Amino acid sequence: MRANNLRSIIADGRCAVNAWLSTDSPYTAEALSHCGFDSITVDAQHGMFGRDALVRMLQAIAAGPATPMARPSTLDPAELGWLLDAGAYGIVAPGIDTAEAAEHLVAACTYPPRGRRSFGPSRGLLYGGPDYLDQADRTVTLWAMIESAQALGNLEQIAAVPGLYGLYIGPNDLALDLGERPGGRIGDTVARHCATIRDAAHRNGLAVGVFCADGDEAARWRFEGFDLVTPGNDLSMIRAEAQKRIASVRGVVGAAAPATGSGY
Repeated sequence: MRANNLRSIIADGRCAVNAWLSTDSPYTAEALSHCGFDSITVDAQHGMFGRDALVRMLQAIAAGPATPMARPSTLDPAELGWLLDAGAYGIVAPGIDTAEAAEHLVAACTYPPRGRRSFGPSRGLLYGGPDYLDQADRTVTLWAMIESAQALGNLEQIAAVPGLYGLYIGPNDLALDLGERPGGRIGDTVARHCATIRDAAHRNGLAVGVFCADGDEAARWRFEGFDLVTPGNDLSMIRAEAQKRIASVRGVVGAAAPATGSGY
């Protein structure tokens, strides 16, 4: 089976840089796969596209070296299995608030006897290789999103669920649930919880990732010991760079684009 390079990067102690796609553009997906990102997550929860577009995006990512991943809209086993069948090498699952939800995720994404994933890998077999059935459970990465006060209360139990690969922090939903304002860079309250989540993940042998507003914030969490960082989504990168270039053209010396959180 085709190797999951994201696993190798993190196993070597390096911090992976993950792109995030919220718009329907296979061309953008292909370009990002070739420009240096280690992985790219296609967002089926908040992304502005449907199922057919998602397959095209995974195909475009596969044209370059980045590892293709996806965030499902729900924990429905049919959707989770379909995303893997479509060629996703990682699942970033939203709303993992309890150990039971984490167990459900693992069961839906792994084949019997460990789990209950139905056989029919389609593009997974084409992209992954003829031994996909034998190797998929050891190759695909399963990330549990921590994005609620309930998840924080169940953190140790979630992190101890066998079959998870990592915990991934959704800072904006976490901020909302804690009564904080979402968007932009991570505030002090959520930042303290980020450190707690990192420590819980590492104690349990898991990787830890976080969604960030921009590259500077992602660099901060890299130096804080995170294994994967996402420096904003495609739309926020386009907007920030567009604003920067407009300011340059209009002669605003030293102007910088405001931070634009993705809401994810």
